[in-house]
Amino acid sequence: MPEEASIKIAKAPENEVAIIPTGFLGVIKKKFEEIDKVLLGIIFVLILSLIAIIISVISLFLDQMRYNNAAYREYSEKIEVVNIAHTINQQILKQTELNQVLILKQQKQLIELLGEKKK
Repeated sequence: MPEEASIKIAKAPENEVAIIPTGFLGVIKKKFEEIDKVLLGIIFVLILSLIAIIISVISLFLDQMRYNNAAYREYSEKIEVVNIAHTINQQILKQTELNQVLILKQQKQLIELLGEKKK
């Protein structure tokens, strides 16, 4: 059977061992409590900063969405005006073509009437 391993720690000489007086433990405890308070304050500030960053990013996103909606609305209105103008122009063009055809017919009729009068 294998033997169990054992660890032996040598005892330090008495003059190398740190001896902390009892009153000094209270001072150390106070220092650690102060450090804990500072660390808690830092963590609290970091959490508040993170919340502020999140809120600002959300507000920037919402503002950009509002701007995009306004720009899209303005663009849509311009497109609608252009479409209406195009439709009106098409109607005017058709009417002009009809008028030209009518004028040509009337000119032919006038030529025929003048030709009949000369005979």
